[in-house]
Amino acid sequence: MTEFVEEVRSRVVRLLRMANTTDDRLRKQIVAYADATPEPPIMGSLGIGTTGCPLCRRTMWQQRDSEGPVWVCAFCGHVETVTVHCPHCEVAMRPPARGWTDHWSCPECPRVATTGESAQEIESRERGRQRALGLLDHALTLRETERSRLRAEG
Repeated sequence: MTEFVEEVRSRVVRLLRMANTTDDRLRKQIVAYADATPEPPIMGSLGIGTTGCPLCRRTMWQQRDSEGPVWVCAFCGHVETVTVHCPHCEVAMRPPARGWTDHWSCPECPRVATTGESAQEIESRERGRQRALGLLDHALTLRETERSRLRAEG
């Protein structure tokens, strides 16, 4: 089947094909769901971010406006700013710069994060960064020690 044919298939047809069922009751529920919910936003390079709407309990999609990332409810239209907090400093991290991918940074420490990461993932990345810096410092010290030794012999 050509890509064009795949693109023109409706969302209902795609959902029914994914469900792979002949149960008429289930198929009617899928059609009703597709008719009652809006199309998701165009998928970016990082996929589609979702969370629950605190007002209507439906799906919120992650979007980006001129001030940064926001959550927009697909059902009631409620909008919330996306925030990420530093688990170490307990402050809101700076949102990604316009044009950057999902890269949040703490204004008080060197920790970085992506939307939806857990505190454990953020701390694990920081431990890895500290380990890499330690290895680099050790390598530079060894190099300088070797240069000093060669100058003394030389």
